[in-house]
Amino acid sequence: MAGNEEDIRSALADDAAEAAPVEIESLCMNCEQNGVTRLLCTSIPYYKTVIVMSFECPHCGFKNNEIQSGEAVQEHGTEIVLRVLEEDDLRRQLVKSEYASIEVPELELVIPAKTQPGEVTTVEGVLERVHSGLSQEQDRRRQIDPESAAKIDEFLVKLLKCKTLSEKWTLKLHDPTGNCFIQNPDPRHVDPRCIVSHYHRNLEERKLLGLADDDIEDSEPAPEWKSYDDAKREVLHFPTDCPNCGAPTEVLMKPTGTFCPEWLYVLFRKSVVVAAKSKF
Repeated sequence: MAGNEEDIRSALADDAAEAAPVEIESLCMNCEQNGVTRLLCTSIPYYKTVIVMSFECPHCGFKNNEIQSGEAVQEHGTEIVLRVLEEDDLRRQLVKSEYASIEVPELELVIPAKTQPGEVTTVEGVLERVHSGLSQEQDRRRQIDPESAAKIDEFLVKLLKCKTLSEKWTLKLHDPTGNCFIQNPDPRHVDPRCIVSHYHRNLEERKLLGLADDDIEDSEPAPEWKSYDDAKREVLHFPTDCPNCGAPTEVLMKPTGTFCPEWLYVLFRKSVVVAAKSKF
């Protein structure tokens, strides 16, 4: 057994482009017969190393696919906010861990952490997965619970409008591990529609990741988390001296971009910082 573990670690650590997947005999949780799990360590361009896992049972046909990060949990959690405006945005590659939550405010849609495995998909793929899950058994649901089925049909219409970009929408990816990613279509330039922010994990998130014991209570509040959504509404104050008379004064600064205010983005077509001195 020890020899097999060493072989697995050696194969996963192999950086060769032609490295073959590692195959492990493992128990099928569907029929309790033995199936095969395949592991492949690979790198995603402009991101990090991930471990792709695929299980297949030859006895009952059960299949399962997921990814896990090949990196350690990062020092801070990450939130990515993407404004979906064009077809290219739908095709962006998205990587998330099983601890990530997804939110689409325009649809009042929230996908909580630990409800889906880690995966590599696209922005459009997030909506397709939701559509597929809600569409299952919908015909039967119309017979058993017509009221709920009607509400789901109404939601699916709204979802289709987002998918076809009839309505613009926002995707929020919140991952306490810090190992999430949304592709920049042009990595040579700053992404004007995607904002990445980092934050301190609260106690609940540290427990979720196994970084804190379940019986620990929060003795002092965690540092206040400021996502970009919070920061964009905040005016920052910096003490300075007046260049005219040398008296103490303040510089007021506020970031803006594709989110607010709209007229500034239309004018400059890029993220800007508005600055003004409070007095002279």
